[in-house]
Amino acid sequence: MNSANSDANTMATNLLNGAPSEHIAIDDRGLLYGDGFFTTIRVRENQIEHWPLHAERIQLSAEKLKFPELNIPRIEKELRSFINNQYEDSGVVRLTITRGCGPRGYRAPSEPKFSIIASWSSFVSSGELQNGVELSICETPYSKNSALAGLKHLNRLEQVLAQEEIPESCFDGIMLADDLIVGGSKTNIYFYREGLWLTPSMEVAGVNGTVRRWLLANRRDVQVSVFGLEILSLASHCMVTNALHGVVPVTKIGQHKYDVWPQTAELNRAYCQDSI
Repeated sequence: MNSANSDANTMATNLLNGAPSEHIAIDDRGLLYGDGFFTTIRVRENQIEHWPLHAERIQLSAEKLKFPELNIPRIEKELRSFINNQYEDSGVVRLTITRGCGPRGYRAPSEPKFSIIASWSSFVSSGELQNGVELSICETPYSKNSALAGLKHLNRLEQVLAQEEIPESCFDGIMLADDLIVGGSKTNIYFYREGLWLTPSMEVAGVNGTVRRWLLANRRDVQVSVFGLEILSLASHCMVTNALHGVVPVTKIGQHKYDVWPQTAELNRAYCQDSI
């Protein structure tokens, strides 16, 4: 991104390296190979929610994918300028970073010129979600790959296929790897049992979401575990999380029904209040 372009960016809903754009190059490695990553950011009253968690995701993703060092303070500065130039004061930004363009072939260029893409979308959260949502169980599995586990990389074909299975009545669908629950197609998942919230391990698959990381850092009753579909009949409560909706109670998965955990609303408020 380039701060010199900030005046020209007024009302641009998509930026590529600081300039308004609706296109990327046909030889961009993000397009050709999925060589990059992204983070989805909730904006409320022109403020980025939980920026430190997103900055940490950017840093860890770049390191795991062996990107040269990114200038995260500069990315943050340009992102805030981009947000302040929108008509709406609340919405969603998807920040995508690819290794940029390069010669044909998988080998990465030695000195890549990153493509840093910011895209703005309107967003209105439904308060009805706090009454509870339904989940389905997907047949499409998560692939296991410890080198990529936890990352929100650009290869999302599993989620694309899973979404085709999920009924419109369901908020999300549970995905598994080798009969072990990994999470939802767009959420992290938690099951309440014997006073603890259990969330699946991200050692071999899944996306380590920003809300999940906040919960693990701030709640002693949230722990990482390993389990399959047997947890559906053992748990007394269930919830899912993502950066757009925060904490969402689950009231039904197939034939299994759950009461909304009494402290769900309080937990969601704590997450939101700690966001700026």
